[in-house]
Amino acid sequence: MNVQTQTVEPGRVRQMWHLLEPLHAVVYYAPEAFDEAAALGYGVTERWPAYFAWRAAPLGAVGSARVTSAFYSFAPAMTARYVPAGWDVATPAAVLAARLRAVDRAYRAVLGEDVVHGPGLAEAAALARRAAGAAGT
Repeated sequence: MNVQTQTVEPGRVRQMWHLLEPLHAVVYYAPEAFDEAAALGYGVTERWPAYFAWRAAPLGAVGSARVTSAFYSFAPAMTARYVPAGWDVATPAAVLAARLRAVDRAYRAVLGEDVVHGPGLAEAAALARRAAGAAGT
C-alpha cells in the first residue's frame, strides 16, 4: 500500500478549526439540541449524558473503553460514568436521528430558511462531503 504524506501548515489547520468548530458545536450547545436530547429521555439538568451520546453514537453501542480511546481527552472514569448508561436511554440510531433533527432545526433558526435552502449551503455541504471522503483514516 502506497501512502502519500502531505505537509499541512499548522496555521491552516488552526484556521480551519476556527471556521468549522462553531458549526460543529451546535449539536452540543444549541437549545434545539437540548430539546431533542430531552425528547429522547436524557435529563436536562446535566449535559454529559447527552454529550457523550451525541459524540459516540456514530461508533455504535460501544463501551466506555472504546469511547475513552476515541475521544482521548476525557478521563476513563468520566466516560465509564456516562457511556454505558447512555445506551439505556436511547440507541445510537435514535441518537443519530435526533442529532440530525437538532442540527437542522438549529441551523434553520440561526441561518434562516433562505440560506438553508440556498445554493451556497448546498455547495458547502458537497465540498465538505468530498473533503471528508478524501481524508485518510
